[in-house]
Amino acid sequence: MRAPFFSAKLFYSDPCAVMAKEPGHSFTFSRTGRSRLSLRHSDAPTRVKSRKPGRRAPQMRPTLNFGRIALFFITLLTLSALLSLHLLPDKVALRIGDVSDSDIRALRTTSYVDQLSTEQLREEAAARAETAYTSVPYAASEADQTIQDICAHLRRERALPTPSAQHVAALLRQQVGVMIAKSAQLTPLLQDTTAGYHIDQAERVMRAAVHSALENEIRDDHPADLTRARDEVTVKISASMLPRSYIPAVTSLATAAVHSNRARDDRRTEAAREAERRLVAPQVNRIFTGDLVVRRGETVTAATIDKLRALGLQNPRLDPVMIASVSLLVAMLLCLVCLYLARYYPRVYTSTKILVLLSVLVTLCILGLKLGDTVLGVRLSGSQYGYVGMLCVAATGMLISALVNPRLALLITALLAAQSGFILGDDLRFCIMTLLSTLVGIYAVSDIRTRSDVVRAAAALSLVNVALALVVGKIENDSWVDIQRAALWAIGSGVLSVALFSLGAALFERLFGITTHLGLLELSDPNRPLLQKFCQLAPGTYTHSVMVGNLAVTACEAVGADALLCRVGAYYHDLGKMRRPEFFIENQLGGSNIHNKLNPSLSALVLTAHVKEGLEIAEEERLPQIIKDFISQHHGTSLIRYFYHQQTLFDGGDSAPGLEQQFRYSGPKPQSRETAILMLADSVEAASRTLDKPTLGRIEDLVDQIISTHLGDGQLDECDLTLRDLRGIRDAFVHLLGGMLHSRIEYPDALKPAPGKTDKNGPIDKPADERLLVAEVQEDAAVGDPNSVAA
Repeated sequence: MRAPFFSAKLFYSDPCAVMAKEPGHSFTFSRTGRSRLSLRHSDAPTRVKSRKPGRRAPQMRPTLNFGRIALFFITLLTLSALLSLHLLPDKVALRIGDVSDSDIRALRTTSYVDQLSTEQLREEAAARAETAYTSVPYAASEADQTIQDICAHLRRERALPTPSAQHVAALLRQQVGVMIAKSAQLTPLLQDTTAGYHIDQAERVMRAAVHSALENEIRDDHPADLTRARDEVTVKISASMLPRSYIPAVTSLATAAVHSNRARDDRRTEAAREAERRLVAPQVNRIFTGDLVVRRGETVTAATIDKLRALGLQNPRLDPVMIASVSLLVAMLLCLVCLYLARYYPRVYTSTKILVLLSVLVTLCILGLKLGDTVLGVRLSGSQYGYVGMLCVAATGMLISALVNPRLALLITALLAAQSGFILGDDLRFCIMTLLSTLVGIYAVSDIRTRSDVVRAAAALSLVNVALALVVGKIENDSWVDIQRAALWAIGSGVLSVALFSLGAALFERLFGITTHLGLLELSDPNRPLLQKFCQLAPGTYTHSVMVGNLAVTACEAVGADALLCRVGAYYHDLGKMRRPEFFIENQLGGSNIHNKLNPSLSALVLTAHVKEGLEIAEEERLPQIIKDFISQHHGTSLIRYFYHQQTLFDGGDSAPGLEQQFRYSGPKPQSRETAILMLADSVEAASRTLDKPTLGRIEDLVDQIISTHLGDGQLDECDLTLRDLRGIRDAFVHLLGGMLHSRIEYPDALKPAPGKTDKNGPIDKPADERLLVAEVQEDAAVGDPNSVAA
C-alpha cells in the first residue's frame, strides 16, 4: 500500500477552504487507489489555527449603498415614464366634430369599450331606479291647524254686523295661506242664520276628508298625487250631509288644506341610481383587421375616437391614478428583483456595474416595445407589433444570459414577458409566446462556442416562433392566411433577435468590461497578432501554454467549470515571458542555463517579474480583466522552491527571517475555480516534463504531490473548489497525462526500420514476417502491462 500522498487539516472556521466540517474536526486525505481520493477521519487531537495572511474573511451579507439606491430610483422613474407616458404623437389628428378627409381602416384586431353605448345603457338603468322619499313630519296636524284657522276666521267674520266674503277671502290668503278662487262661495257660510251650526259640522267633515286623503302617499314631485287626493276630498265632502249651498265653499277650503306628505330624498335617489349604473357592464366591441373605422367625409363622433384610441392611432389623456398604479407595479417588480439578487446572486447585487447593465438592458427593451414600429419605419398591425415585442424581450434575455447569468435572465425575462402583454393591450397570446420564445433563446445562447452556434441559435429560435404562431393561431381560430403571415413574422423575429443579441453583446462587452464566450472565441484565435508574436518570441512557453490549456479544459469538463474561459486563460497566462524568454528553460532549446550565472535571489526576481510584465502587456493589448486574473493568479503566492533551497544552501543551510517571503510570488491567490485549475494544470504540465520513463503510477504520484503541495501551502483557500472537484481534477490530469507521456518500446537493432517507405506493419522493404513481428511486439506491449497506455 502506498503512503499517503498528502495530509492537511481544515477547519470550519474558514468558510473559503475547499471543504468545511464540524468545528474541531480534522481530516486526512489519502490515496487508496490510482484513480480515486478518499476521506479518512483523524482521531488525533486538533487545535484551531489562526487565519493565514491573505485568506478571505467570511462573506458579509450585502448592504444598501447610495449608488444602488440612486440606480433603483432612476430605473423606477425611467420605466414608469416609459410604461405610462405616450411617446409618440397621434397618428390620426382627429377630434370630435371634425370631418375625415380619408378612409381609415383597422390595421389589427382589437377590443375596445364603447363609451357612448355604455353611458346610454347606464343612464337608462339609472332612470329605472326608484325615487327615494321621506315622510313629511306633522303633515296631518298641519292640515288640522289650517282647517281650524279657516273656521275661526269664518266665525269671527260672521259675528260682524255686515260680514264680507271678499274680506274673509283676503284674510285667509294673507294669514292662513289658503287661496279661494271665488270669494262669493263663502257668502252662504257668512249670511245664513243657521250657518253657525253648519260651520262646526263643516269643520268636522273637512277634517275627516283631509285625514282620509293623507292616509295615501302624496309625493311632492308628483302633481297627480295631489290632484288625486283633492279629488278624493271633493267626493267625500259632496257625499256629506252639509247643505248643498255650503258644498262649494267647504270643498274649496278643504282641498286648499291638502298638501304632500312625502318629500323627495335626492341623496338616496342619486345613490340608488349610481348603484344601478354600476351594475351595467362596459359595452365591449371588437374591431377586426380591415374594418372601416371612419369613412371619408364622415363626421367624427365620440364612438369613433374610442375606436381610434383602441387601435393606438390616438393617445388617450394621462390619468394620474393610472400613472401611480404603474409606478407602484414597477416598484414592486424592482424590489422583487433586488431581493432575489441579494439572496441568490450577491456578487451581482454588490456590483454597481452589473446592476447598471441590467437597468440599461431592461430600459432598452421597454423602449423598443414602445417605439418598435417607429424604429422599423413601418406601420404595424397588432399581431406584427406583438412579434416586435417578442424580438425585444428575446434579445434582452439572451444578452442577460450571455453577459450576466442564464438563471437570472429567466426571472427578468419572465417579468418582461408579463409587461409586454400589458403594453400590447393585455393580449395574452403574445405574453405566452414571448415567454416561451425567450426561454428557448436563453437556452440556445447559454453555451455558444463557435460562430456556427449563433446561426443554430437563430434557426432554433425561428422554428420555435413558427411553431408557437401555428399553435396559438389555431387556438385563437385565426384564418390560414393570418397564420401564414404570422409565421413569416415569427421567422423574422427569431433571426433579428439573435442578430440584435450579437450586436449588443459586442457593444456591451466593451462598454462594461464583460467577456462573453463570443469574446473568448476571438481571444482564442491563434492567428491573433499577440499570440503570433508570443509564439515567435517564446516558442517553448507558447507550446507549454497550449498543453496547459488542454489539461485545464479536461479538468474543467470533469468538474463543470468554464472550459473555454480556462483554455483562453491558459493561452495568455505566461505572456510576461515574452520580455525575457531566455530566462525560462523551455525556451533555452538545450543551450546553457543563464541562471547558473545568477544569484538565486536575482533568478527568483526575474521569474516573479513575468507576472507583472504579463499584466503590463495585457494592459497594452487591452485584454479583459477576466484574462488578467489568470495572469496575476496562476502562481498565487506560491514559493519558488528551487531557488529558495539554492539560497538556503548558499547561506549555509539556514534561512534568514523573511527569506521565504522574498521567494514567493506576489499573488493574489486564485479567486475562482478556473484560475485554481489553471494553477494546478500549469504546475502539473511543467513537472511532468521531468519524469523519466513515465508510467501511470509515477504520473499519479506526481499529480498527487502537486495537489498536496498547493493545498498544504494554502493556495486553494480562496477559491470554490471542493474535495469532489479535486478528485475530478486529479483523475482528469492523470488520464490525459497518461496518454501524452506514454512510453515507447525500444526497437532491437535488427528490427529498427531502415530509411524508406513504411506501412502500418513497418518498413515495406523488410520481409513480411519481420514487419509482422514488430506489430506483434507493439501490441503485446500495449496489452501486456496493465499500467501502460497504448500509443
